[in-house]
Amino acid sequence: MLIANTLGLFAFLALIPLIIIYLRRPKPLEKVIPSLMFFMKGQKHAAEDSFFKKILRNLLFIIQILVICLIALSIASPYLITSEKATSENTVIIIDTSASSQALINGKTRFEKSVEIAKDYFQGRISIISASDIPETFLEDGTKNQATTIIDAIRPKDTPTNIEGALYEAESILEGRKGRIVVISDFLVDDANEILKSKRIISSKGIEVEFVSTWTSAENVGIVNLDISKYRVIADVKNFNDKEVEITAAVIKDDIAIERKSKKISAKSTEKFDFETLTGISQISINSDDDFILDNTVYISAPEKKQINVLLITNSKESYLMKALESFKEVNLQVEEPPIVRGVELNDVIIVGEIDIKLILPGTFEEIAREVGNGKNLIITAQEGIDEMGISWLLPVEINEKGNNTKACAILLNDFTSQFDNERCFTTARRYFKSTIKENSISLIEADDSSPLFAITNRGEGNILYYGILDKESDFKTQTSYPIFWNDVLNHLAGIGDIRDYNFNIEQKPEIKKTGIYETENKKIAVNLINEIESDVGRQTISFENSEFVPGTSHEEAVLNLNIYFITAALLLMLFEILYIKSRGDL
Repeated sequence: MLIANTLGLFAFLALIPLIIIYLRRPKPLEKVIPSLMFFMKGQKHAAEDSFFKKILRNLLFIIQILVICLIALSIASPYLITSEKATSENTVIIIDTSASSQALINGKTRFEKSVEIAKDYFQGRISIISASDIPETFLEDGTKNQATTIIDAIRPKDTPTNIEGALYEAESILEGRKGRIVVISDFLVDDANEILKSKRIISSKGIEVEFVSTWTSAENVGIVNLDISKYRVIADVKNFNDKEVEITAAVIKDDIAIERKSKKISAKSTEKFDFETLTGISQISINSDDDFILDNTVYISAPEKKQINVLLITNSKESYLMKALESFKEVNLQVEEPPIVRGVELNDVIIVGEIDIKLILPGTFEEIAREVGNGKNLIITAQEGIDEMGISWLLPVEINEKGNNTKACAILLNDFTSQFDNERCFTTARRYFKSTIKENSISLIEADDSSPLFAITNRGEGNILYYGILDKESDFKTQTSYPIFWNDVLNHLAGIGDIRDYNFNIEQKPEIKKTGIYETENKKIAVNLINEIESDVGRQTISFENSEFVPGTSHEEAVLNLNIYFITAALLLMLFEILYIKSRGDL
């Protein structure tokens, strides 16, 4: 104990007069007293001068000495230097609300366990942050009661976790103040080193960072990938366990199982389940009874299929384009050979390709142009002599001379070119037509010299497309992407959405936090987890035996003033003194 005011110690001198008063003896008085009375009173006084009565007579003296000592000490301003946690005043709780926090632990989820743990750390001013894909602050510098109410209302999301982002969010809340950050999570992250790095940076600023793990071993078999096309859905089911399991997957529509398939999946292996794509809303579910049910079901949304009436005007008996069109289930294909062309007004899409320009009757393209203006769609494919057909007024490009050897590269992605996103230059052509894009037209695929190889323009209520890849001079016709490309083009022109615009990973829709079916932009979309890291709930990504994860403690020296304690004790003793004097009858 240290003294702040040494002059206050002189207050102890008040003990001297008190002691003098008690030591001072009065002079004896001479009195004649009858011997019998003296004897009787002597007996009474002898009894009162017992050992305990002496203690009681001295108690008042002891109380007064103590009161004077306590008052003197308070005047001297005593204090203590303590080494205590600076975190007692500011605590930031980061709680994992990601998909993996919904894994079960003895009948409770990891998230529920996290909430129980968090309440043990409520101290001082409390802030609460959820660590999901986007960290969210639910409470800042609140009380214990506020924190309890808030944390009981938080619910986990179906998203990945972002502990690193939450740590920096917590640091910004403290704003240079001393405090403690407590991270409660299963720490299923892609890169644990990033968390370590964040911890070291924040700890170097005097902030305690403590990691509390809710991880426990868990079993899971889940759907970790979806490949959805117009006709087929392929679901990858992974067995994360150490033993083989047999899994049955079912396609369900309107609560009715349409198709079931069963397979044995080896430990740590993946099997593919292939089903037909159903129109509307459906789901694929597996019968796995494990500790993580979120990835046992995926939702699928597909646009309603409708027939597309296509008129192909050609003098060729067969072509790669014709074969592709004939393979599409939703295409009603009508082939007309010039000079006679019928059914222009009855079809949704008109394709002109490989025609004998000498057989085209006058007015044929004018009739087609009128129908395009009324809402039909026209596709003109490049061919020998296209520059002599007299249709430059219809084309979205200006045809020039021929060129040799070029790559065809998608420069703009839309419904039918998005499949080339990973490999923009998807084919080569030995010969092509050099051309320039016209005003109010859009080029989507171009040659090395920027000549449009696929362009589109509007005419009235319809569209005109130019396909400048000569199939006979290119290997595009032999690629699997060729029929997909033409299918997507027809769907786009017929107003049928790409099925990829109906199905999303939850990370692609940051505004959505739970998997399921949502209605947006006049269509229903499916949102699924599809995240192998979150599904691998039995994987331990962080070893807490690592010294990096031993919680550091931030201490600071604090001055504990003792004045109030000594004054309070003196007042209590003075109150006791008054009660004691009153009980003796002296007051």
